[in-house]
Amino acid sequence: MAYDPETTEVVIIGAGLSGLQAARLLHEAGVTTVVLEARSRIGGKTWSILAGPNGNSVADLGAEWLNDTTQPHVYQLARSLGLEFTEVQVKGDAVLHLKRSEVDETVIRHPYGEQPLLPDGEDVVIQHMKDIFEEEYKNIDLTRPHQCDHDDITLEDFVRSRGGGPATLATVAVWTRVMLGCEPGDLSAASFFVYCQSQGGLMKMRSGKVQGRYLTVTTGTQSIAEGLAASMPQGTIRLGTAVESIIQKSDGVDVYSTTGLVFRARKVIVAFSTPLYKKINFDPPLPPRKAFLVQNTALGYYTKVMASYSRPWWRENGLSGASQSFLGPAAATRDTSDDSRSHFRLTSFIAGQPGREWSRLPAADRKAAALKQLALIFSSDDAHYPVEYIEQQWSSEEWSLGCPCPYTPPAVLTKEGDCLTEPYGHVHFVGTETAVEWKGYMEGALTAGIRGAREIAKLIGGVKI
Repeated sequence: MAYDPETTEVVIIGAGLSGLQAARLLHEAGVTTVVLEARSRIGGKTWSILAGPNGNSVADLGAEWLNDTTQPHVYQLARSLGLEFTEVQVKGDAVLHLKRSEVDETVIRHPYGEQPLLPDGEDVVIQHMKDIFEEEYKNIDLTRPHQCDHDDITLEDFVRSRGGGPATLATVAVWTRVMLGCEPGDLSAASFFVYCQSQGGLMKMRSGKVQGRYLTVTTGTQSIAEGLAASMPQGTIRLGTAVESIIQKSDGVDVYSTTGLVFRARKVIVAFSTPLYKKINFDPPLPPRKAFLVQNTALGYYTKVMASYSRPWWRENGLSGASQSFLGPAAATRDTSDDSRSHFRLTSFIAGQPGREWSRLPAADRKAAALKQLALIFSSDDAHYPVEYIEQQWSSEEWSLGCPCPYTPPAVLTKEGDCLTEPYGHVHFVGTETAVEWKGYMEGALTAGIRGAREIAKLIGGVKI
């Protein structure tokens, strides 16, 4: 059933942080806005649920961490909403999980934040590779990422060409899996370097202290989206309203939803990942350059598994709960406990090719494999007996298809990467991947939303943001 068009000045497609940030700013500037969200909830890849045996705690199924030093927009917004923070638990040693031989798995315990010592001295090679990466970042102008070097080869080929052996390549694979859900052979070296530099460098973004992963929101990061939504008039956000087509005309845009609702607007903001643009019929079609980018960006495989326990048994052995694994299924783990509510939790990040293989198992076998790995790397059978087990497969969610951020294979970024944020007629594009800084993070989502709102305000005229 088709309805008469509902008229508004701006339609925003996607009620994640980027879309909601743009909507709030436009509303505050007096611009009428409608936000269309295909899911039955707001927040996009921020999704917080009640957790714990008594439901008195919160688990973040998606984006979880922020900091108060280099992520000012998300931190100040959360503070302005009255949200409280919890510091990440990093006390104790970390663990590296690897193969000692073709049949034997082992773990190497090491101080948190330090490079573990490896056989054949390859830890020295890994440190050298980190230094090489840091030098590459310095040559990148984040306002012109399409002009960077090494877009003609994969990250794997780059590492091999610089003398990286099996352990070095396995370490880099942990990074790409945890950060982007992909393998070093899937993305160009340039794509990886730009992503890292947007967060100030690899070591900063992977830090669990005051740089990258330092604070969590006590009530969950979806509370930030809820706070943004609460600042807008009732009826602004339409849940369960997927968009099927965007038809541009000389004087505006008609947006058709799968529910039959039609919206007529002066401008549209698309606020979700580039690979999902394929779900929408653009009329006229997207320009060839933008279409090429849409067809050649990808989202990696990503799942968060959270196992909760009645006590933090890993801490009893002086362990922080942090690990990285060359073998999988999880590439890394972290202690994401809520100590104030006696909710002690280990979160596993199951991503990349080991994650895809794990995902094909029956549910019971997936759980068994995840817990078996925890028992092995933390040397305790207690891992087999969680009081709660939560699994969120982002790659199987229809309106996400993976997380946290799209990547590009070789020969894409330098060919058409500069059109990522270019408007097409009356349609503008935001989302965390379009950010200059902190791509893939909540900070990047918010700054991209600010950019989109300012673009619209400038074109509408008489509006300042």
